[in-house]
Amino acid sequence: MVIYMEMISTGQRLTWEQIRASYPDQWVALTDVKYMDDDEINVESAVVVCGMSDSDYTRQRLEFMKAGRMYDYERTEDTRGFVGVTI
Repeated sequence: MVIYMEMISTGQRLTWEQIRASYPDQWVALTDVKYMDDDEINVESAVVVCGMSDSDYTRQRLEFMKAGRMYDYERTEDTRGFVGVTI
């Protein structure tokens, strides 16, 4: 049972840019994820299951786990700040 979904998936594949525009400053549960260069880090495109606020993220993820539904989770804006080095 999904409890705190702000937006529900249409089943449509979206690019990461489209996901960020549609779900600003939220957590997203993703399925059918394609990663750039198969790096398992940078999302190229995916199907969004739902968008969640920070306050709903933990509870919703636990509900999905209890239901046996496994998704990839990403935050559309990084709240941790700069975490890498580019040359």
